[in-house]
Amino acid sequence: MRTPSLVTASVLGISALLLSACSGGGETTDDGGKRLTLNSIMGGPDWDNVDWQDMERRVQEAIAECMRAEGWEYIPVEQPDGVYEYTPEDELANYKKQGFGIAYWTLYQGTEEFDDPWAGWTDPNTEYVNSLTEAEVTAYYETLYGTQAEQEALQVREVDPETGEEYYVQYGWGAGCQGKAYQEVYGDDPTQTPEYQEAMMQYWDELGERYNSDPRIVELEKKWAQCMKKAGYEYESQEDFWNRGYQAIQERHDEIVPNLYSDPFEGWTDEEINTFFETSTQEEIDALFNKPYDLTPEQRSALEELLQEEIALAVAQFECSKPLNEQMSEIYADIEEKFVLEHEDELRALAAQLSGKK
Repeated sequence: MRTPSLVTASVLGISALLLSACSGGGETTDDGGKRLTLNSIMGGPDWDNVDWQDMERRVQEAIAECMRAEGWEYIPVEQPDGVYEYTPEDELANYKKQGFGIAYWTLYQGTEEFDDPWAGWTDPNTEYVNSLTEAEVTAYYETLYGTQAEQEALQVREVDPETGEEYYVQYGWGAGCQGKAYQEVYGDDPTQTPEYQEAMMQYWDELGERYNSDPRIVELEKKWAQCMKKAGYEYESQEDFWNRGYQAIQERHDEIVPNLYSDPFEGWTDEEINTFFETSTQEEIDALFNKPYDLTPEQRSALEELLQEEIALAVAQFECSKPLNEQMSEIYADIEEKFVLEHEDELRALAAQLSGKK
């Protein structure tokens, strides 16, 4: 069966890398040196000052080379500039229009009002894939993304300790030519294993407790709370805001439109699904996955009201957080370095153990 778009997995890959970049190889000190971080001492990659667009371009070229070696055609995919170019001004403008995106997406998905950086983008490989037989398409995607068995081999079942809900986490760069390309461009990352995540949990928890209880952070959180109070909102800290304020918006949204999300292929047979992907253009495929929601007038009115509240809250938290973010980041780097130095011997021993070194 064909997948909705050739770009899906590469977007997920970039998202994962951006998350990893939040704990890169070490903050730069005033004298130009590197601070020690948990990531750096454990052998994680240094994501500081990475040109993500250039890295993705290299990944795409590596995918094309791999696919050609396997007998397929593949044109490197160039993603829209908006995927990479995002300034604080862009973020504020986004909040002013979409809030956190909760009500906005439900109201405007699939309409001309929807602000989509992918609008008008065309996958350069669509025409070639459409020229293949059903069996060839299956083989093509197995070469590109790996077989289902290869993909499942990278997944680990996890259980949410609070809800007991099971979910799967994929470690590594993925399978197939795409996985090989990411591995080639980004290299090994020993931090992306279930063993590493489990072993480091206690250190992350302790570091988080130190950060939250540090007097400097406590004072900055008070300033943030005072700023929010002036804007009309009562939260003790930013963590309290995300736990209560953001979650409240999501819960109100779900009450207005319960059971909103559904499988677009519900009631279809496997043959009908395969035929759809084989005979449809990329625009038709995108349209299926981006249909406007069928909202009642009452639901739409309630969501529009919620969106205005959401925008006001999102803008307030942005404007109150922005002046403090740099200070908090510097304090965190200081706390983390001291923490790492305290635990340096055991962390280095753990890093050697996880990498298989004696």
